[in-house]
Amino acid sequence: MSTRVRTSPALRISRGIVIFVYGFAIVCSVILAMAFFLELFNANESTPFVEWVFRATERIMQPFRGIFPSIEGQHGSVFDPALLFAIFIYWLLAIGMQALVGWIDRKIVAQRAAAEWEAKHQPPPPTRPAAVPYASVPPATTPPPSP
Repeated sequence: MSTRVRTSPALRISRGIVIFVYGFAIVCSVILAMAFFLELFNANESTPFVEWVFRATERIMQPFRGIFPSIEGQHGSVFDPALLFAIFIYWLLAIGMQALVGWIDRKIVAQRAAAEWEAKHQPPPPTRPAAVPYASVPPATTPPPSP
């Protein structure tokens, strides 16, 4: 018999967010790394693949353009440190997002565990003594008259 741990919707959503962010970071990093090496080795810009990579890189590099100057080498090769910086920042963003979602998940799990522990270890509510049936009450005796 297999025991399966039930996960909450918040946990599944947060895992989905982390997977999406990592996927985005991987795609961006691969495109940026290809652009870095294509520029470094002076690839022919008229080929469709290189055109596509440079077009995709323009969108991804928008926030990072102009941070560092490009260094032109011999025979038209270009060393662009901004591409390397962008790869680093995208991975930093992915790791930061994972840390944030992990922290939120831990808070949710701790809160649920505390609520479950409280529910299990809460003292039972005080009970009133059982009512005594009327018929079993002894008859009241009158005190003897005083002399």
